[in-house]
Amino acid sequence: MNERSELISKLARSIDSRTAYVKAKLGVLVPSQIRSLRLHSDMPRQADLAKEAGLQQSRISMFETPGAANVTLETLARLAAAFRVGLIVKFVPFSEMLRWENSFSPSYDVRRLEEDEDFFNAAAESASIQAIRGNMSVDNNAVGSAHLVAGQVMVMPPPQSVGRANAFIGGML
Repeated sequence: MNERSELISKLARSIDSRTAYVKAKLGVLVPSQIRSLRLHSDMPRQADLAKEAGLQQSRISMFETPGAANVTLETLARLAAAFRVGLIVKFVPFSEMLRWENSFSPSYDVRRLEEDEDFFNAAAESASIQAIRGNMSVDNNAVGSAHLVAGQVMVMPPPQSVGRANAFIGGML
């Protein structure tokens, strides 16, 4: 039995093997993403990211070291907010996890909020559709504030450049 077949067999029969496999992949890929995003940001020093995220520099160092720390969802959300990017945590087939690992590059970078035209366009379109349906209100002058919309607190961050759409859909808290 070759090494790949043996791994597949172990994963198929043991929850402990599956858990170890997932933890090992996340333990390398998440720290690599954090480091890469930091190096491609306007916060290239760990201390700068720590300050922006409200964390200690030593924690950032641990988060960037594969296997050194278990990062909570709360911390990942804080880091995503500091980087001005979104965060997706989802369950996927093992094949997708393997593709993610194989396609990851140290030059990994993500468009920041202020550069994400797709977000601005989709958010404005979604807000208009929701307003038409009567599910929420859109205040085009409410940039840079938080509003109670449809029973949820919506954070509306200000765009970084003049001329952007003023209606966004922020993260739900």
